[in-house]
Amino acid sequence: MTTRPKRDDFRTLVHAPTELASDYLEWAEYIQSVEGVTWGIEAIDKRVIPLRPGEMGVIIGRPGHGKTSILAYLARQEAQRIMARETRNSECVVFVTWEESAEELTKMFLGRPDTPYTITDLAWGRVDLDVVRRQAVRQSEFPPIFVIGHGVVRARHGKRAPRMTPVEVLGAIETLEPDFGLKPTLMLFDYVQRIPIANISKKTEEVTEATAQIGNLAMRIACPVYVGAQANRDVDYRDDKMPKAADCQWASAIEQDADKLFSLMRPIKYRNENELLELSDGRSFIIKDTLLMVQMLKQRGDAGNFTWGMYFDTATLKMGVAQTAGEQHDTRF
Repeated sequence: MTTRPKRDDFRTLVHAPTELASDYLEWAEYIQSVEGVTWGIEAIDKRVIPLRPGEMGVIIGRPGHGKTSILAYLARQEAQRIMARETRNSECVVFVTWEESAEELTKMFLGRPDTPYTITDLAWGRVDLDVVRRQAVRQSEFPPIFVIGHGVVRARHGKRAPRMTPVEVLGAIETLEPDFGLKPTLMLFDYVQRIPIANISKKTEEVTEATAQIGNLAMRIACPVYVGAQANRDVDYRDDKMPKAADCQWASAIEQDADKLFSLMRPIKYRNENELLELSDGRSFIIKDTLLMVQMLKQRGDAGNFTWGMYFDTATLKMGVAQTAGEQHDTRF
């Protein structure tokens, strides 16, 4: 039997004229007081308005082009900012995954330049377990990134988790404050086409509803959200390999609901190493495994169209501006 909400719950949805004025002023003051979520890269941040509480950013890409890695990068950037704030003991980042197990995702957060093994080494089982133990201790001391998702180890021990619809995810997020004394300052969802919705069988309707529910979740918790989205395979068969807003697989709602929209493309997936990638604005880049093209397709409130060539090491989540073919010095970091 469904319990009807209390009258006070409905009243929170009503904004009288005088309340609108005071809430608007408080909202403006709040925006001025918080830095918002940025990429931590000057070339990007001078063009991209920081993501604010209640807003949703979407990262579009084909499989293997870095959606999960970029979301993990953004998670780690925000976690490091938390550690520098006076409120660090009450804030956290939440990474919700339908794509990988919690253990697989942890490999990404543990990746650092001084890590004595790669993710590939770990996948092959070539790593000394004593080294992994030391890395696990380091993770416990790392800035607060909480993962919500299924875990292989817990499943092996018979701990069955509920189906991860947005309702269950919200319930999990709401345990953070009573259990850990923390509120999220950034939530990341990987990725929208994998989010199950109860009582919906058609994929287009499911993705549309998932996008709407994630947007509502961002508003309800008053937290910025970044969401990964799969681009359809038509991208692979055209000359311009950069996913566009209309390429969001199964749902145009992703394009409509996003406050910011970015696409990713790794040229090495389509071209040979050391070939030249030329952009329409005259810039060109030498194709390497670490070259990642990031394009801003949309942002509410300002111009939303620019392309960056980035150096991105997925093993360490280290990012910087890539050197163009005509530059004499490497300006990646």
